[in-house]
Amino acid sequence: MTDLLSNLPSRQPAPLTVFQARLDAHAQQNWQDVFAGFSTLRAITFSSSLEFLLDLAEQFEDMEIIFGAEHILTKTHLALVQASQVFEDYGFRDCLADQKSLVEGLRQLLGSRSSLFLPRLHDGTLRFRLMTGRPSHEKLYLLSGPDGHRVVTGSANLSLSAFHARQHEVIITFDDPTAWHVFEDYYQRDYKQSVPVEDEILIGVSPTAKTGQADIRTDPIPYEDVPIVRAIRAGLAHVEQGGIPMPDGFSATALRMAQRLRQELETVPLPMNRKGMALVTPRTVSTFLQARNNLPAPDRPADDIPRAILSVRTGEVHLNDRLWLSEKETIPAEQVARDARMLVAYISSFAAFYGNSQSAMASYWAFLVWLYMAPFAAFLRQGAVINHIDPWLYPPYAVLYGRSSGGKTLFTRIIAQSMFGIVKSIRSSDFTAQRALALRFGLGAIPLLIDDVTPDRMGKYVPDMVRTDHDMAERYAPIVLTTNKDVTSISADLTKRMVTCHIDASLPDSRALQTESPRRLQKEIGTALYRQYLTLMLPQIRAMRIEMDQGAGKTIPDAFAISSRILLSLLEQHVSPRPDWACPLSYRTYQAMRAIQFQRILVEMIGSHPENIILSRDKHFMRVRFGGDIRQAVAFEKSVPEFVFKGRIADTVKLDLLAMEEELGFSPVRNTSLLGRVVKAWKKSG
Repeated sequence: MTDLLSNLPSRQPAPLTVFQARLDAHAQQNWQDVFAGFSTLRAITFSSSLEFLLDLAEQFEDMEIIFGAEHILTKTHLALVQASQVFEDYGFRDCLADQKSLVEGLRQLLGSRSSLFLPRLHDGTLRFRLMTGRPSHEKLYLLSGPDGHRVVTGSANLSLSAFHARQHEVIITFDDPTAWHVFEDYYQRDYKQSVPVEDEILIGVSPTAKTGQADIRTDPIPYEDVPIVRAIRAGLAHVEQGGIPMPDGFSATALRMAQRLRQELETVPLPMNRKGMALVTPRTVSTFLQARNNLPAPDRPADDIPRAILSVRTGEVHLNDRLWLSEKETIPAEQVARDARMLVAYISSFAAFYGNSQSAMASYWAFLVWLYMAPFAAFLRQGAVINHIDPWLYPPYAVLYGRSSGGKTLFTRIIAQSMFGIVKSIRSSDFTAQRALALRFGLGAIPLLIDDVTPDRMGKYVPDMVRTDHDMAERYAPIVLTTNKDVTSISADLTKRMVTCHIDASLPDSRALQTESPRRLQKEIGTALYRQYLTLMLPQIRAMRIEMDQGAGKTIPDAFAISSRILLSLLEQHVSPRPDWACPLSYRTYQAMRAIQFQRILVEMIGSHPENIILSRDKHFMRVRFGGDIRQAVAFEKSVPEFVFKGRIADTVKLDLLAMEEELGFSPVRNTSLLGRVVKAWKKSG
């Protein structure tokens, strides 16, 4: 049974094991001298050169290798690990990918010398094991033979570079029994946290084999045969250990910047000498830099993309690679109260707008509740898919639509500013589905705002962006669109994947000039309210994911209800009295919000043209006629929720009254005055 969530790591550093040693002697030796005279090797190596391991296998009669990690796939990753010891969320998926890659690489190398290694694998004198948890950084080699034991440790991995003196290493040997017993215990500890690469994984009849005889396989390994999968299915309990926080130092940031620069510099060739080698001389450097300076300016954003990493497992938030918030952190109450009062006053100011101002305030409140929760949407959607729950219960998209001058664009900016103190937006003219989906991975938890999307881009790119989004990543940014476009023209299969907030109120420009500018609020609003919200929401999200995983889809946590409950509790603590528009919400509330345009149109039609409304005799269904105007009937059909829509024939749309009442809490025929008009018109037509 696999527990994919672990307890939060302690903030206190763990004690270190320190060995007191004394230097007896030092000497210059080659690697054969270090290992000479021993017949058995047991090794733990972090990063390795498999070719060197195979050379060793020819020297030892019995050999067992535990790979601490084969996660080092690039020079950049190797540099990151060596310089800063960074491991971000090394979990089951990383372990699965690493083990699959290593076993396939091991197959290829063993297969190239099959006649030598096949008998060794058969008789069990050559064994491989893989670590299942967070990588082990130890380099430990236990040697045994007729004359005794030796411990070899230090900085060197079992690689050609390390043991052929291609790089500086420290190699320490112990030949005394005390050291042997201590390090034997260390080896056994890692041995218990590893799984074997069993013979049948390496040996079999390859699909491409011509002889049909058993040999070392060279074909890709199915995920079902990866050692960690086999071990878990055999009963191993694998605990997802979560991530080690990113360091606050410069190493990781500097090395990532170095990688970007290196990619740029790789486009500039180094001059070769006659032997085809790049000999770097002062003249070569001058030629190289001149060529680099003649490169066109790189196509990159004017500002670096900010990034927020929100880790549910560790309870920490990192902003631009620095620790920004811990779940256990105490946020100053006066700062939280200040931000809460500012946001309440801002939303309440929409009461002065013309139109349906009460509905606008309710929609803005609903948007606030969603956006504060939305950085967790990817993590919850991942759990939903795994447990066969509809992932659209946790939407990563929202659209605010309605009247112009309704404050939509500025509202989204102010709420985004109150989260991480950063607003990242792109103009409608720059919006494409591909660009938006690429940006959201770079931003992490920071919302991506797409302002004033035009009707043509809404119709062209939003369907591609939403319908094709089946990403299973654990974190990516929520995407917010604002538009004056009537969302009733967007198909129901899209709106059900998005939070839709209708703003049916606006303020004339002349009045706007006389009021205090909300843009000042955007500069003054802080992040204390959201940070306090996160300290309360992080354990709730963790509990929701556990509930999903343990319930196997039988329980469906309502993230909207939890988010609104936390925000309401914060407002009640710091704002008195609580405004009427701040009320508990649930997923069903947002489902009804998608149908608000449909409800408005239907009520208007019942009031103005009751003769076009036909009720079934049991009052379970309603037919809405459009007097021969099929185009108008099609437009109305797009606004009807899928669970209410029962079909359309020409200019007549059939609706399910029971679904309206049970799912939306909306029953137009219960209004006696409207019902009277409908029944009266129905009797006349009869």
